[in-house]
Amino acid sequence: MTQVRPADPISAALRRLREPGFAHVGHLVVVRDGDTVAARAFGVRGLDEPADVFSVTKSVLATVTLLAVRDGRVSLDATLGELLGKRVPLARRDATVRHLLSMTGGAHCGGLEDIDRVMEQPGSWVDALLAVPGRYPPGEVFCYDNGAAHLLAAALQAATGDIAELAAATVFDPLGVAAWRWPRDPEGVPWGFGGLCLSPLDLARLGEAWRTNALGLGPLLAQATTAQSAGGPPENVPYGWLFWVCRTAGRFAYMAAGWAGQYVLVVPEEALTIVVTGEPEGLRPGSGSGLTVARDLAAALVAEQAR
Repeated sequence: MTQVRPADPISAALRRLREPGFAHVGHLVVVRDGDTVAARAFGVRGLDEPADVFSVTKSVLATVTLLAVRDGRVSLDATLGELLGKRVPLARRDATVRHLLSMTGGAHCGGLEDIDRVMEQPGSWVDALLAVPGRYPPGEVFCYDNGAAHLLAAALQAATGDIAELAAATVFDPLGVAAWRWPRDPEGVPWGFGGLCLSPLDLARLGEAWRTNALGLGPLLAQATTAQSAGGPPENVPYGWLFWVCRTAGRFAYMAAGWAGQYVLVVPEEALTIVVTGEPEGLRPGSGSGLTVARDLAAALVAEQAR
């Protein structure tokens, strides 16, 4: 009887990503035990070319914030009122850095559409976001809120100085991330909700830094990647501190995620980081999920190792 050898998991994933339903997927990078075992570009953008990583920006902001917490430059319990002063309305003054990290700041939020409207307004984005009315007491209800991430960026910048420079000194330079861009609002605050431009290979460097604790965050990173709430849309898995938390191949995992299919999936127990990127112009109704392919690939690699 002839035995059929199981398909190589990475080859199978690469074939799947060439199917028409995944035309928007730009790249796949797989790092296992510290070695890059796959790095493929499917379109014209190279693996080392930066592009907007959308809400993956939030996980980078969390990293910069927690490094500032570790170094005593800001407290998790510092409030918007303390950090931004009299410009903060009374109803928003008690929201803390911790609340903003966990998306439990209490503001009425509508996600991408709200931040788009704010960006179209003349004047201060920060003041426009602070004027959004509170809906719940801080710390009680998760609501995915692009505005909260930008307020966190503004509050962190008020406490520490330019956060793009801080990111360069504490994250990008130590990891060898040289080609990056981070747009700023009219007051000079780097966008907290998205817009950061990084390459697929640099996303893999970030994922590996999170996995190996290369930046020395220790227990703060463990808290950030522990479910603080049941989460909700858009990923519909539990939420930590600007990271999504999930199970993959039966193992604990966490991810940074962004619109149009940007994912950095980390499975610490398997020493595995998988990066999938998406190109917005390739999105179509019914496009497949690169995250599904990444999670299926992780499961196949785990099963292969167990054989």
